[in-house]
Amino acid sequence: MAVEAAFAVGDGVFDTPPPAVPFSDPRDAVGQECEAGLVAWQARMVHDEWRRACWMLETARARADTLQRWPEPDPRVIAARLGWSVAMAASRLETAQGALERLPRLGEAMREGRVEHAKAAVFVAGLRDVTDEQATVVVDALISQAPKLGVWELQQRIAAAVKDVDPLGAENRRDAAVARSRVSTRIAPSGAAEIHGLDLDPGMAVPAFERIAAVAEEALSQLKAAGNSVGPAKVQAQVYLRLLHGCPAGSDDLAVLEQVVLDLTTPAGPTDDLADLTDLDDLPDPDDGPDDDDPDDGPDDGPDDGPDDSPDDSPDDSGSSGAGPDDSGGPSDGGPSDGGPSDGGPSDGGPSDGGPSDGGSTPGRVDHPSDGGGQFERSDAGRGSAHTLVAATAECADTPSPASDETSTPGWRPGDPEPDPPPPDTPDPRVPSTEPPPDVAARWTERGLVFPPATLRATLACVLGLQRAHGRVGAGTLTGWDAYRAAWARTCAQFRVLLYDPDGALEHVLLVRAPRRPGADPRYQRQVVELTAHTSEVDTLDPERQLIGIWAELARRATNALAGARARPSGEHPSRSTREAGHRFPGAELTRWIHARDRTCRFPMCTVPAVACPIDHTYDHTLGGPTQADNLGPLSVGDHLRKHDPTSGWTVRQTRPGRFVWTAPTGTHHVVEPDPYRPLRPVRRDRFDPGITDTRTAPRPTRPWQPRTDQHGHLTDAQRQTLLDLDQRRRQQQNQPPNPHDDDPPF
Repeated sequence: MAVEAAFAVGDGVFDTPPPAVPFSDPRDAVGQECEAGLVAWQARMVHDEWRRACWMLETARARADTLQRWPEPDPRVIAARLGWSVAMAASRLETAQGALERLPRLGEAMREGRVEHAKAAVFVAGLRDVTDEQATVVVDALISQAPKLGVWELQQRIAAAVKDVDPLGAENRRDAAVARSRVSTRIAPSGAAEIHGLDLDPGMAVPAFERIAAVAEEALSQLKAAGNSVGPAKVQAQVYLRLLHGCPAGSDDLAVLEQVVLDLTTPAGPTDDLADLTDLDDLPDPDDGPDDDDPDDGPDDGPDDGPDDSPDDSPDDSGSSGAGPDDSGGPSDGGPSDGGPSDGGPSDGGPSDGGPSDGGSTPGRVDHPSDGGGQFERSDAGRGSAHTLVAATAECADTPSPASDETSTPGWRPGDPEPDPPPPDTPDPRVPSTEPPPDVAARWTERGLVFPPATLRATLACVLGLQRAHGRVGAGTLTGWDAYRAAWARTCAQFRVLLYDPDGALEHVLLVRAPRRPGADPRYQRQVVELTAHTSEVDTLDPERQLIGIWAELARRATNALAGARARPSGEHPSRSTREAGHRFPGAELTRWIHARDRTCRFPMCTVPAVACPIDHTYDHTLGGPTQADNLGPLSVGDHLRKHDPTSGWTVRQTRPGRFVWTAPTGTHHVVEPDPYRPLRPVRRDRFDPGITDTRTAPRPTRPWQPRTDQHGHLTDAQRQTLLDLDQRRRQQQNQPPNPHDDDPPF
């Protein structure tokens, strides 16, 4: 493989030589050489980005015929020369200035070819509102992890670190952003509409989305049972619109669920409708209509009939500024292939090694009850004929009637002929039923449908009110106050206390029952709350002196659970236990340990939460692999199938518990192991610094308001009157005499 000779030191531009790269044809290289060449070219490109950033920063400050540099760079110079917009030039210039001057260790990583421009921009943007000392602490903690993290995961870790080192500033910035909350809408180039809620309160926005997901989950199961193929994203979008737009029966979960199922149920085709007509007199008259003489009666036959025929008509809406969950690159595409976030559940079930070697389902897992496709028997006066037609279409002829008497009419709707009285002990079909169907009753509470499985991760000290550390949900990172509120709102969920040793390795996973608060929301019962702490923190807790009420009770239960775990024989610890080695599936305790130890899917660069992944035997169980901690690990569905596919070329070994060594098809080894638990400590700000704006620059001087002139440089009469009103108000506030020019002269 031909390799370019490295430039000599002092090449006329910088004293650092760029990394050497291969110049041979990659089609003539074996797999190992191809991957090595790719890594070399990536390092060269990142190094070149660092060089370009240096040139960009100097050019924006340079002046003609002199070596003098102005203190403030001008992005318009870059934009005019490179053909960029001013906004793009300013963004690139901010990244260059932050990496080269404010965060020198970040610039050093770029010079060495380890952190590309996109990740450097995430660092600079995420550390914009913290002090230089706080920013240095965050960079020192995360710069070594950045090369092995995706951009979205790196952004979340930077946000979490910022909330740890600057809790007060994070709370102030959160409150300032929520004060700017707004909703915007626009029509995309395809003609579809978009609605965006921006800077919303997480305490309301996260449960709102979970409600959408809960209704969509039940609607999707009913649609699949009825034979309708609809994607989950489409169902969630329809639930979202129905919650905002309303439905005839109201806005409760059952009404929205019924309406969404009816909206997305495929109606019978015209052939089926005509086949049911046995008499020619029953055929519709083509002349019958609301207005037989109206030439515009019927569909629009104009030139715009049909889909949008404009040149911009395209399903690709990637140009939208607010990409939704279906847009590429969004953090919501949490699948096994792109490694986005995914809300996992508290499933304590065993592994689902559904590959060629380990087939089978997972007993003990929190599976959904059997999906039922029946429609609700809710009599709504506002339901139209289309609604009734779709509901009647969804009723199968083979489904037995709930009443054996033929006089009973289960499908009766308001406006139909009155049926005969029902037999004794039979519900009257004319009375709307307020009870959910049997298939929904298992997930129905007094506040609505149970939320889908998800995980909230926060520190134990934060939930006890002893500090303000960050929290994490599937949507992203929460501030300390939001994490505290979210944890205590989920007292119906399963609480797990994860304890770590001083080196950050997991020691204990304790199952603790949370104290129930009055009015606890039962919709969180399928979710999990993980409380993290060092074991020494629990040992030093004194619930009787430090805490009161429910906080003291939670701390007392955590200390008692830790004492019980220590009293057990060491051989019964889930990390060392072999009593389930011959079982096909691990028990609940071992499953909780695997989820807490690994946290995410163990495939390289995959960030699907472990609680949302099947547990896989690294050495197949059918070949003699034991069911114990050193042979188990979570794999997402796609990665699980890839591991069992002999044609994929991927193989894995678990050299020690939690340390997975993957061998790629090119022969390269990738090591995946748990990240140590090392929370950052707060870094003090100045006493009167709220942490909302950047503290590196002096505050801008306040200037009096000046009206904007027109293209000729003149002021309008309205602007002049506004100036006079402002001047008069200022004089009144400062107890100054009135302006003598305000009144007309006496002559």
